[in-house]
Amino acid sequence: MTVFIASLFLPYTIDFDIHMFKKKSRPLSSYAVDGSGAIHWEDLSADIPPNIMPRELPLTPGATIDNEKVFFEYTSRISDKPAYDRSPSEHRDVIWGCSQKFTQPRSLATETPTSSISNAPSQEGPAKNLSLDGSQDRMRGQLSQKLICSSSWRAKTTERGLGGLTNAIHAAEQKGILEDYLWVGTVGMPTDSLTKYTRGEIAEYLREEKKSLAVFVEDTEFEGHYTHFCHEVLWPALHYQMQESPRHSEFERYSWDQYVKLNEAFADTIVEHWKPGDEIWAHDYHLLILPGILRKRIPEAQIGFFLHTPFPSSEVFRCLSPRDQLLDGILGADLVGFQTEEYRNHFVQSCSRLRRLDTSVNQVTFNGRIVLAESVPMGIDPSLLNKSRNRTEVQGWISSISYRYPNQRLIVARDRLDVSGGIKQRLLAYERFLLRYPEWRNDVVLIQIISSAGAVSELEAQVSRIAMRINTTHSSPAHQTLVLLKQDIHTHQFIALLSIADIYMATGLREGINLTSHEFILCQDKCFGSIGYGSLIISEFVGSASILHKRNGATFQAHELLVNPWDFKQCAEAIHTALEMSPERRFTEWKHLFHLVSKFSAISWHEQLQVALQKSCVQSLRQVSDTSPLPIGVMNLLYHAIDTRLFFVEDADIYGPDPLVKGSSLSARAFKIFKNCFRESGDKIYLISNKTLHQLSEMFPELPPEIGIIVENGSFVRHPNTRYWVTVTYPCEEWLGSIRKMMEDCQERTEGSRVEVFPWSLIFHYDDASDHEAAARQASELAAQINGARGKASFQIIRNETSFTVELSSSEYGRGRAAQSILEGLTKAEFPKLVMVTGKSPDNEALFRWASDLTSASRPRQFRTPGIRAELWVETLATGPHARGAKSTLPDGFSFLRTMNWLLNGRSDEGVGN
Repeated sequence: MTVFIASLFLPYTIDFDIHMFKKKSRPLSSYAVDGSGAIHWEDLSADIPPNIMPRELPLTPGATIDNEKVFFEYTSRISDKPAYDRSPSEHRDVIWGCSQKFTQPRSLATETPTSSISNAPSQEGPAKNLSLDGSQDRMRGQLSQKLICSSSWRAKTTERGLGGLTNAIHAAEQKGILEDYLWVGTVGMPTDSLTKYTRGEIAEYLREEKKSLAVFVEDTEFEGHYTHFCHEVLWPALHYQMQESPRHSEFERYSWDQYVKLNEAFADTIVEHWKPGDEIWAHDYHLLILPGILRKRIPEAQIGFFLHTPFPSSEVFRCLSPRDQLLDGILGADLVGFQTEEYRNHFVQSCSRLRRLDTSVNQVTFNGRIVLAESVPMGIDPSLLNKSRNRTEVQGWISSISYRYPNQRLIVARDRLDVSGGIKQRLLAYERFLLRYPEWRNDVVLIQIISSAGAVSELEAQVSRIAMRINTTHSSPAHQTLVLLKQDIHTHQFIALLSIADIYMATGLREGINLTSHEFILCQDKCFGSIGYGSLIISEFVGSASILHKRNGATFQAHELLVNPWDFKQCAEAIHTALEMSPERRFTEWKHLFHLVSKFSAISWHEQLQVALQKSCVQSLRQVSDTSPLPIGVMNLLYHAIDTRLFFVEDADIYGPDPLVKGSSLSARAFKIFKNCFRESGDKIYLISNKTLHQLSEMFPELPPEIGIIVENGSFVRHPNTRYWVTVTYPCEEWLGSIRKMMEDCQERTEGSRVEVFPWSLIFHYDDASDHEAAARQASELAAQINGARGKASFQIIRNETSFTVELSSSEYGRGRAAQSILEGLTKAEFPKLVMVTGKSPDNEALFRWASDLTSASRPRQFRTPGIRAELWVETLATGPHARGAKSTLPDGFSFLRTMNWLLNGRSDEGVGN
């Protein structure tokens, strides 16, 4: 079995060796670490032509000393890189087609429609691609198609993509729990300049040597997908940022078309290599519709999807124009994974409210399939991190940075330069701290690293102004309170910083999960740092907060280092609290966090997802593979070969959708068929209905007395040839009252709606609503509200065209419980050898499940009558398209009554059931 791991970017990219560099195999600079840990540098820049040397990076605005230059000296071109060097855990978003680390071709994408209607077309030609620090990438501008195609190339670890995913897959491979797998993704660079031959060479090498299937798309398609739809539409919405001005309809249509094309290209590659039994995993918001495309092309495939970003509330997600297509695409998967329960709940609520689908706390029913939704927080690989920490380079950097910042309390943060990163808010909180506690000005340094950034923006200008104000106000010629690095630093440097920092601030405004905060906890075990057991200040809007700040299973909301990043005063006080914290308390907090980080590891994340996918696929397989037309000839032989039979028949099978509709009655032919069932005393039939006792009284004169009745969805039973009703279940007031109140409030707002109350279920009807569309929206909102308020209550919501039912899903309630009580009350002589359950509504799922469990139980069921261990044949028959959980369906061209007549007589009388 091969596991396909689809991510927008492969873990590898291509670095071309341009002729002018072939003579120089050395890096731009190299270093050596002496015995004391000091770093000595050898400058090799003289070997590089001056016109392509990157410009010197600027210091922090308002800088008073040059200590921060220690971070500029290290380049990412290392000659002795190990076979696998861990990737940065956090998502990096280097501008596409603008790599400073690798020599790659330029993009040949054509100009695209303007996004906002408020933006006038540019008069300066195409926008310049800018590097991380805002400078134009000069090296990229030197490349031409001829030069690229005549150069040799090497595959190298990419600077893009999901580093946490890459590390998790590597950890699973090292442990031996993942062997046969293939990455599927793009090579992370423009490819229109490459010849077909070069593309083929690259694809073959990646497939054979790197377990990777390369997806090649046109530069225009990729830019429309990635730069426009993903960055300008999806990313902001997923992080609760909505556009300030309307977008051009042409831009929305164009960017969406490119998004679809790229996902289809991924599907083409996967389908080409897929074989039965293989697993497919799609990752993150770039590939939201890939599961749906794959489901249409290979319906039997096992498909999982994991979203690494947040999933917003339905009120935000509904603002996306292609919201239905996006949800339908995700629902093509068997399993949908999220970082937290909050994101999972938002997804389920969006399916309920926006698509009006049947949902439970972790399931969505879509196109007759049950899609499982689970929260499985991602983790890091401690062994891989420890291996990196033990490298000589890291230890050298610990010594070097400590030397540059002696007797200083270091606060470290690393974020993207976008709104969700929260850099602006963090600097304002830090400024407030310095104003409130001036005694700390000369003893604390905030080192803020910008891991990735787009083009120069108003946000960058604002951040620079705040940094200038902080340093000019609070720094001195001997001390600088803020270091703002407008570039990412090498992993070795960053691990060194995490090892010696006193505080790490993960105070983003919205983030799926912050794996760097997990790494900080592991790096604070005092193995290298002189202090150790540092404090983590984390935003309540970061997914990691839901797992790192828990006490006895509940979120520890009172924790003073769990902050609202918009509350600058609270963040400032958190910094002060962390700095003043006693060593004993610091150790206690660190120990708790260390336990949680170790528990939620990369390995456990991979294993939990695999288990959840298998569970979901087994459930889907049971729905699809086990459903087949009823073998009516075999059933006829079986019926006449045994002497005791028990039938449970839904009232809609013989009366139509609603037995109380005028003109709906038990036909003469139906009456004849059921009379034939009692020619011998071995047959027992129970009619099942969700109607009330009062409503069913209108049906009694028509029913043969030999037919038993189960009403109000299993609350009451009248046995054959009796006149008395037996109570099976009792109302559960604890859950009934609150949900009933919600329904009645909605009823007051929805003209023509009504609420039916049963002992174990509630039904909200809107079939008589004057405005059906508005009533349907109100019902969807109500269902989502009930789902959100469920707590630990075990119930399910079942939707119909003009109503929805909320019913307890516990085995102590419902049709299954009523059927079980009937079976337990039979004597040994009456015990059936055949149990047949039929029905066409979703309400019958619990009864189908009960019947299936009769034969699949791992031990014999204990019935009230001693000594009963009879062989049992169970048949479940779905008589309509909305029934779920049955083993068989009606034979082609057969109605329920025609099927029953064939079962009894071996023939179908003409007209029966018509």
